Amino acid sequence: TFTAQLNATAFDVKSDVSALQKIRDMGGLELVMPGAFAAMGDCDSAEFAGRTVVEFPLTGVSITLPTGLAGDFNAMTFSEQIPGPTLRVTQGDVVKMTLTVPADEATPHGNDMHASQVTAVPTFGAVQPGTSKTYCYIAEVPGVYKYHCSGVNVAAMDQHVLQGMYGIAIVDPIDGYSKLMVEKTAVNANGDVYRDRQFYSGDALEFSLQYNQLYLTDGSYDQTKMFGHQHTLTVVNGQALGYVPNMIHNLLNGDADANIFVLQPWNSMDLKQYQSQLLFTPVGVHNRIFVENQGNEP
Repeated sequence: TFTAQLNATAFDVKSDVSALQKIRDMGGLELVMPGAFAAMGDCDSAEFAGRTVVEFPLTGVSITLPTGLAGDFNAMTFSEQIPGPTLRVTQGDVVKMTLTVPADEATPHGNDMHASQVTAVPTFGAVQPGTSKTYCYIAEVPGVYKYHCSGVNVAAMDQHVLQGMYGIAIVDPIDGYSKLMVEKTAVNANGDVYRDRQFYSGDALEFSLQYNQLYLTDGSYDQTKMFGHQHTLTVVNGQALGYVPNMIHNLLNGDADANIFVLQPWNSMDLKQYQSQLLFTPVGVHNRIFVENQGNEP
């Protein structure tokens, strides 16, 4: 007899008693969750021989940072920056990640790297204050991946990530990036319209955009707001409204007194802070944009 979860209706299931008895006679059934599908994060693997090893040291530390629009907030960071440092490797490289947590840190931290194919337990487990932990893996699959404070033996992973403990790992393909084909139409000397294909090198002007949200009350993370989808700010690369014009673009337009985008704080250059930057790219240049959603919203 079992009870359906959705409507709490009970059903009687007539089973083959003899079949169940045979299972009991065999010793019963045991659910096995194999761990062999993911390697451990040991750094002495024979598979690493002859490969490039890329060191990636991080420090898990809490600091106070400005939001630019909603006062200061009590941030958790990797190496005192949001987002954390970007890891850039080539497919087939060995990543040697070391996370150090200072002794005066209030909580343990961890590091879960989605570019890896190693088991989360115990590889991404908690690093206690005053200690360090190192693990290694081969970056086998090209792409852009998040890394973040781990949820293995670390309470409130949502707090750590949404307070700033995130970054990206970019794994470049071992044989380089493909050429970019841009297809347009043109007219030849006979007046015929034909398909005109232009090819651009795999080399590109690159941008990285990491999205997240802040849920704050008095500068601290507010889990109730997070569950209620009540954003204090939405940030890109750790900054709210970082890619809209303000004072520096007023100057570029030749009018220092113009507030050409009123939502962004109008700042004088002597403040040396909260100055946004547009994403400029020349015409006819191949662009590559790495996008990662670090938050809990689409």
